[in-house]
Amino acid sequence: MRLPTLGKAPSAYDERFVETMATAYLNQTPWTKLRLGAIYGLVEPKRGDRIIDLGCAAGAITHFLSEFGAETIGIDSEPLAIERARSLFPSLEFIEADATRLPFDNNRFDKAVAADFTEHLADHTFCEVLSEVHRVLRSDGTLSIYTPNPRHLVERLKRRNLLLAQNPTHIGLRNATQIKEALAAAGYAIERNDWVASFIPLLRIIERAGGPRLELFRYRLCIRASTHPRTHNRRRP
Repeated sequence: MRLPTLGKAPSAYDERFVETMATAYLNQTPWTKLRLGAIYGLVEPKRGDRIIDLGCAAGAITHFLSEFGAETIGIDSEPLAIERARSLFPSLEFIEADATRLPFDNNRFDKAVAADFTEHLADHTFCEVLSEVHRVLRSDGTLSIYTPNPRHLVERLKRRNLLLAQNPTHIGLRNATQIKEALAAAGYAIERNDWVASFIPLLRIIERAGGPRLELFRYRLCIRASTHPRTHNRRRP
């Protein structure tokens, strides 16, 4: 079983969804390898980093980042997700929690990551999460967001139900400008604004050629923001 990116996605955040995510990570599918590579480049995990994985699902990103010596904690509001994550990675910490009300003290974490999470949040919830994450990050902490680009060809086809099926759990797809504006309003400074091409060979070639000029070919958005006001924007050359 492999995560369906160009097919029918799980229709709800349920046991099937969680198991799909778990299987994709355990089998190291092309979708997973692309995702992990992008997350590594965004988060830049280091030994001793305290990292919170928002919407951890079956714990893939939590486990991946822990492999670099980081102290990771995965949180998810779905009990099924936490149960599966704990069964897969019993040595790691997973907590059932709402990302708008995190059970942690101020300045607890060095880094936060939201990988394929923010697209599941309505606008008001997204803003609440950004504010709460800002609270638990230290003064020079970072939040990394990896999310589908609604302006990409695949997402446009899904939106029109042309050949591809829309994922009904994606209630908060946002383009790069919208994400950056929300981050700025929550007190973050944009540190990196990037994107990655897909894992599909032919499409990937087209995306790499056209992506620097057209959002239509930017498969996944990769945005990192800092709680520190003094930072510099970094874009793909």
